[in-house]
Amino acid sequence: MKKVFFSIVLFIFAIIAAQADVLGEYSFEGTLGDNIPVVLKFAVNGDEIAVGEIYYPKAKNPTPILVVGSPTVNGWYYLEEYQSDGTITGIMSFKIEGEDTAEDAYISEGTWTNPKTEKQLPMKHFVTVGRIDDVTKYLDYEDPQNIGREYVYSRWNPNYGAMMGGYVKFRGAGKYKLHFEVSNVPGNIAEGRSEPDRPAILGETTHDYFYYENVNECGYGFSAHFFKKFVVLKTTTGRESLDCFGMGAAFDGVYIKVKQ
Repeated sequence: MKKVFFSIVLFIFAIIAAQADVLGEYSFEGTLGDNIPVVLKFAVNGDEIAVGEIYYPKAKNPTPILVVGSPTVNGWYYLEEYQSDGTITGIMSFKIEGEDTAEDAYISEGTWTNPKTEKQLPMKHFVTVGRIDDVTKYLDYEDPQNIGREYVYSRWNPNYGAMMGGYVKFRGAGKYKLHFEVSNVPGNIAEGRSEPDRPAILGETTHDYFYYENVNECGYGFSAHFFKKFVVLKTTTGRESLDCFGMGAAFDGVYIKVKQ
């Protein structure tokens, strides 16, 4: 009986630990323009990563679409829609008011943008509806055994008239060690890979992230945080470390898992 009780306690503790850094949860219903109903649900963690899903009830094939982004400043949020192949099909920028009580939160102003046509629709009448415990699962970090082999994203670049984005590939290099290859082309190209004798080393306790510096002669460094469906890459070094890429290019982005 004690063993059963101890196992239950560990299970509960694991759930709490996995979601301990969830700082906010939101669930809204509203419309894009006057005629397109939308359900938007997302949660935010301590690393300022916002993730959840958007749902269009009147779409031809309605299904939840992954959204990932972050809070910006003064109650504003930036989220992008990601299809399963990493294609970005929508961009949202909006402001949340009434955050002191999540039940009273609402979106006071915002815009949804189609990245290919650049058509914009105002986000109207977005008010809170119910709880969203079902989307906090997106904030669970990945088990190191399930880190994928390839992650990608792409969006329409009107300056080039083409889909552009990036990829990151991983391969095992020993226990809790990974070799990586990154190519990111939001405007200019940022490319790099781990040195043959210096793989990235996952964190000592949770093994769901790594930091890697001196990718190139400019000393560029970045972090990778692994979630179930995607990995987030962020630059960790100063602006001078971007000089090797030029035009402000970097590895930064949300890359969707496409190969296990």
